[in-house]
Amino acid sequence: MTSLLPQHYEALKESVLIASGFNAINPCDCKVISNQIFVQTKFSISETTLKRIYGFAYSRFKPSLFTIDVMAKYCGYRGWEDFCQKQDTAVVKHPYNALYTWDNLKLNAGKITNSTLQVLRNKSGIPYDQTIKREFLNDHFNEFLNGDYTATVIAAPAGYGKTIGLCHWVEERIRLNTHGETNDAILFFSTSALMNVFLSSRDLNHWLLALLGYSPYEDVSALANTRDKKGGNFFLIIDDFDEYLYKPEQFKLLLNQLIDIFALYQAAPWFKLILTMRSATWINNKHELDNGNNKWLKSFIHNDSWATNTPLFSIQEIKELCLNINPAVKNLITADMANKLNHPLYFQFYYKKHKDDFSLNDLDHVCAYELISTFILNKVYLGQHSAEKILLLRGLVEQMDFGNGKFEVIKTNINGLIKQYAAAYNELISIGFIRELNNSTDLHYNTYIQFPNNDFLEYTIAKTLLHKNNFVFDAVLIQELNSQFANSTRKLPILKWCIIYTIKTGQQKSFEVLSQLQLSLNEKSDLIIFIGDLLQKEYASADNPEELIQYFKQDCSPQLFKYFFGLEFINVVYNKTLDSLLKFGLSNRKRIMVYTALACSAIMRLDVADMALYIDKLSKIPAEDYNRFAINPLKCINALYAYFTHNEISSEVFEDLTKFYFNPPVEGKYFEDHASNDLIYLLGAYTLLLTKKYQKTLRFVNTLEKHYKTSDLNDINGYTFFINAIIAECNYRLGNADEVAYIYNSFSASYKKNAAAFTGNMKNVFFALRIKHNLQLKKYTHIIEDTKTHLQVAGEQRLSKVILLSLILGDQNIAALYPQFYKQCQYDHNKLLRECGLQTNLVFSNVLVQNN
Repeated sequence: MTSLLPQHYEALKESVLIASGFNAINPCDCKVISNQIFVQTKFSISETTLKRIYGFAYSRFKPSLFTIDVMAKYCGYRGWEDFCQKQDTAVVKHPYNALYTWDNLKLNAGKITNSTLQVLRNKSGIPYDQTIKREFLNDHFNEFLNGDYTATVIAAPAGYGKTIGLCHWVEERIRLNTHGETNDAILFFSTSALMNVFLSSRDLNHWLLALLGYSPYEDVSALANTRDKKGGNFFLIIDDFDEYLYKPEQFKLLLNQLIDIFALYQAAPWFKLILTMRSATWINNKHELDNGNNKWLKSFIHNDSWATNTPLFSIQEIKELCLNINPAVKNLITADMANKLNHPLYFQFYYKKHKDDFSLNDLDHVCAYELISTFILNKVYLGQHSAEKILLLRGLVEQMDFGNGKFEVIKTNINGLIKQYAAAYNELISIGFIRELNNSTDLHYNTYIQFPNNDFLEYTIAKTLLHKNNFVFDAVLIQELNSQFANSTRKLPILKWCIIYTIKTGQQKSFEVLSQLQLSLNEKSDLIIFIGDLLQKEYASADNPEELIQYFKQDCSPQLFKYFFGLEFINVVYNKTLDSLLKFGLSNRKRIMVYTALACSAIMRLDVADMALYIDKLSKIPAEDYNRFAINPLKCINALYAYFTHNEISSEVFEDLTKFYFNPPVEGKYFEDHASNDLIYLLGAYTLLLTKKYQKTLRFVNTLEKHYKTSDLNDINGYTFFINAIIAECNYRLGNADEVAYIYNSFSASYKKNAAAFTGNMKNVFFALRIKHNLQLKKYTHIIEDTKTHLQVAGEQRLSKVILLSLILGDQNIAALYPQFYKQCQYDHNKLLRECGLQTNLVFSNVLVQNN
């Protein structure tokens, strides 16, 4: 039997099109051709088979001999063997000069390249015409073509968009050829085509020559002298050259033959080899491919050991992609949104879920986890060997050393498990869920298994921990997380996966054990916002379970309510979590606290409309419910609202606050240590600052120190941080530089030790205090940079920005030393007040700031 040689196969496909009367083919044409073949030959080739042949449907195998035999008969030959013989005869009859030319090389290579592009376009997860060019590829290939390089690699883990980016670049080179700007011959094919090397039992170099229409006795380098005077390059581009697609011996053979081709042509400046592969393939085979040769351009980002030179999407690329998909999408993409969609694979998942009405409205803290879950469901749980995959992954995780942060496993430690589940192992490798890396040296064997993606790792660890705990979310699981991941950044993501499972399985009541978690304030803030988003999404779901409906009908438990509450968490995103709490059947006391926290958020943002909204909500709650508070939060919110909107100071609330610190209540639970009391007392202290009688505020704080809890700077938590910030504010206004310095230095030491532990609101207050400290010390050289940092950190917290700007405007030394900076502060200050609809003569410091 004649082998399925690629040049004959491509010629047969073209002959079928000509016989059918088509110059080009679309998917719908396959049905027409199928009918014509049956009418002419009385043999049937299905429409689906033809779609596979012409690249409109994915196929792992080449067509059967029966199929190509029928296609040959349809074209007027006795069969496939006769067709091949006629093709070989036609080649022999061509004189050398007529056949072996650069133009013919371009033509033959172009046919294969166009076919490859068609197949890869059809396989794109997002419609190809909506995908984008990648700027990094242009920069990379410009460096490649302008330098003394023969080969380059585009390497990254699975799902980084290497193939689609390469397709766009190849299309651009073809366009340059068409316009006469270049004279390149481009042979581009996917690695699946290399299976023909084994089918034809030929050397890769000879196979490539045959693919281009030349005899195996010719050398492509002989064409160098026949090229047009304009010159040109021969590009050999192989996409997805990855070892997981082959048996080890097959890949080794291909690799060796590819290295021979590189060695044969590396001295030819016109020969350019381009490979795309997964990072693991490069790492495992770089000693063979690179071998210290400076003819390879790699340009790996950050760390060569990770072998990645393909960046994630930039914000600009995400904007462009969104607008390609739906031009009506708002062109406003925040950094937070970009972090959820910057991975091309996740963007693709998000698109598939929302392709009928694509927008960014569903992006939240839960979104990325849902996208990953979708991928795992389709690729791990619903694929072949699903049970074996789960057992293998579980065994892999059980070999990890969490305590020492070792999340990769030496292959020899689980070789028996790999042999037992060989098919599952190979499939997990092929989809990029795990990868095998060989970093052996001349003295040490070092092959290990790892997860190339942190999300996949954390998901698998979470499911393994749940399995060990009988899939129950309880104190035992929390203790396991605390002990195994004491200081690990992986604790929070793993916990989030556990919480998703908990809600999906109706175990919400177990959330009471969250108070036993050992998290930094910033991690706790992140978790609270995540749970709020998750509860909101599940509650709004059309098929939300009955258990969840009943869960929200109850009052929120004191433990969970306490865990969710705190001034340190307040920001715009935290409001969604507070809204989730309102869905519970809350007691009036808890409802007062939630509305108070929302009102505090509105005050920090100087959002007058929201202030009025939450004052209205609070006013509708019966007055007797406020008698249970040592300080009436509604009176405090009203006083702050009156000040910001009318520059008025109400005396009633200040009389109550004065009575409190002279005669604090002695009966009742007013001084129990919990989050709602923290917020009430901090709100009272901040309200007292309006009087600008800072000794009064300090007396109020001293009363809290005596009856409530201490403000120990050695143990900074949410309450102690903000109460000390208030103490520092009072001492700053009173001119007590030493006291301000002491508190600032304590904050600064904590920040330097672990900046990640500070929530956004805490960072805002910390950088504001730094400016006050420098103002007192007259360290004006730091003020400009500190102000920029604070304005950035403060974000939507406009009140903090206005107060700091007013302090700067009150210092005439800054006006004299940095007049341009001073004018900018004046502009920013008044602009903020106008945007918030507030008067521009509000007193925010010891001086009256007038509109200039």
